[in-house]
Amino acid sequence: MKAGGSSAESATDSWSKYFDQRPIVVALAGPNGAGKSTFFESHLKSSGLRFLNADVLAKELEVDAYDAARMVAALRVELVRQRESFVFETVFSDPVGDKLAFLKQTAQSGYAVVLYFIGIADANTSEQRVAMRVSQGGHDVPTEKLIARFPRTLANLSAAIRELPCVLVFDNDDLRTPFRHVAVFANGRPLLLKQPVPSWLQPLL
Repeated sequence: MKAGGSSAESATDSWSKYFDQRPIVVALAGPNGAGKSTFFESHLKSSGLRFLNADVLAKELEVDAYDAARMVAALRVELVRQRESFVFETVFSDPVGDKLAFLKQTAQSGYAVVLYFIGIADANTSEQRVAMRVSQGGHDVPTEKLIARFPRTLANLSAAIRELPCVLVFDNDDLRTPFRHVAVFANGRPLLLKQPVPSWLQPLL
């Protein structure tokens, strides 16, 4: 395992490491309010890959979140059928693990699959970040959903670490050091683990 290094450099450098001649699917996952869309803008947008974001789609088409999520799910399947590369955002909190199953199946079909996970400490932090977003004109999420989703998100991350070919983990709990790159896992094996390990990640190791 390695320690140290710059989070911004690690996030940027990791992209070219996993981008080869195969089509690629990048899942950008994390709790509500973790900063996934901001991470895409600052770290992944330059890749030029199409970005599927249900929140943006709901706003553009004036449909509810459930319908937007269904539309994005159908679009993911269609893009894989066409062997197109793309990035999609997810809270990764589904109780049946369908997002993880999609990623595993996509990897088995010959895609390069990378999961970027943006973590924060707890559901209270999620609630505070969502409230901050709402104050700036962003979309709200009911507190009861934030509380219910948080442990499911971490459970799906734990499974993803064991079952996916590549998982890159970033800690965004402290906004003074945003998107600190803390870990890389390949098929369940830690290739990189930087100290201090966030409290929310420790139980998953």
